[in-house]
Amino acid sequence: MRALVLLFVVLSTRILRAQVVETPVPFDSARRVLAITPAVAERFGLAAPAWPVQGDYREARLYSVDPGGGFVLVVHRPSGALERHMLTTDGRSTLRSAVDAGMATVGRPTADVGVDIVSEPAGSAFARHQTLLGAVIYGPLAASLADGDNAAGALYLLTTGASFFISYNAGRSYSFTRAQSDLAGNLGLAVAGGAGLLGYAASGDAEEKGVRAIALGAALVGTIAGVELGRSLSDAEAHAATLGIEAAAAMALSATTIGGASSRMSAATVALVGAIGYPIGVRYPRRARYMLTAGDIDATSTSGLLGVLVGASALGGIDSPSGKQIAAYLSTSYVGGLLLGDRLLARPFDLSPSQANILNIGAFAGALVGAAVPVLAGSDNPSYIFGAAATGAFFGIAGLASSFTSGDVALRSTGAGRNRDGGARFSLRLEGLAQAVGGVRGNHVLGRFVF
Repeated sequence: MRALVLLFVVLSTRILRAQVVETPVPFDSARRVLAITPAVAERFGLAAPAWPVQGDYREARLYSVDPGGGFVLVVHRPSGALERHMLTTDGRSTLRSAVDAGMATVGRPTADVGVDIVSEPAGSAFARHQTLLGAVIYGPLAASLADGDNAAGALYLLTTGASFFISYNAGRSYSFTRAQSDLAGNLGLAVAGGAGLLGYAASGDAEEKGVRAIALGAALVGTIAGVELGRSLSDAEAHAATLGIEAAAAMALSATTIGGASSRMSAATVALVGAIGYPIGVRYPRRARYMLTAGDIDATSTSGLLGVLVGASALGGIDSPSGKQIAAYLSTSYVGGLLLGDRLLARPFDLSPSQANILNIGAFAGALVGAAVPVLAGSDNPSYIFGAAATGAFFGIAGLASSFTSGDVALRSTGAGRNRDGGARFSLRLEGLAQAVGGVRGNHVLGRFVF
């Protein structure tokens, strides 16, 4: 009996001594990359001997081994199997240097949720986006090429319905990411618009059937290009690319209007400069000194539209403003709104797309509430109306943003996020806002902004 007890104690001791603890560690010196997917490996140019992974895989993660030292690279295969590669300290250093070199060349892979993936699978979102694109772009353009109302209506319905089935089957055959889905839809719109503008610049007739045919073909090309370009992009980069196109096109339109260019020259300039905005936008989250998510980009875009409301309010004080004045006021306020959105929303927060959507809805709802004040007062002053709408939108965004605490942001205690203790915070004073709207005389505290 004693011998059995002694044997049990010895075996238990050996089992405990043989227990190995594996702790996840980042791949890079900056402690940002916690996992590597095939897209990240391709983007960083990882190859043997530094990168021992071959064949198809979903992702790879690195762990330190204790006791015994060393590291293990765990590869997740599509079949669900886990493949383990043991690395020495020198091998780990070589791999870290390769990842650091890749990041220095092309920028960090992403700042989105998880920090460790380029973009998550889009699922059915790809089919939804393409069906919507078919309804608003493919269908109308195809219908405009038909002769007769019946043929046009049938062609619209056929094109819109076919967009769903084609995109749905494509999504089942290929795993599209959210970045590919978003960029395919947005580039389809952007390229169609750019081609239509170039067609008008060349022919001088925007209603010409040839111009519409070119726009339809360009929409298809833009969609395919978005799928290909979005393959190695993060969600933030895909959204930033769209923002870059929009901002560049808006600035080009303002510049040509202020410069007195003809409509055809202005159309060509907007199309060409808008295209230049794509690579600039992609570099925005890669080169920023702070983390940027897709939600941050969307919130910054909303802030730019809020700036347009402010510019419209200032413009309302001018009697019969000229085209140059309209362009100058709106473009300046738009850029100012983007800069403020970057400073007050993108830097202190890492917003998820759902949080950015909430801010967008809050801005719209706040603008409606603000516009209710001049409507109630019976005022038709554009400056007052736009100003009240801008004020309401600002408080709507600020009030919602103040509720996004450190536990609500997209990046949480992964070791890769920034310290949020010093971020901008706004607290809304509902009592003061109610008193101001109700016409109570006196000084009212509408909110408190700390940064």
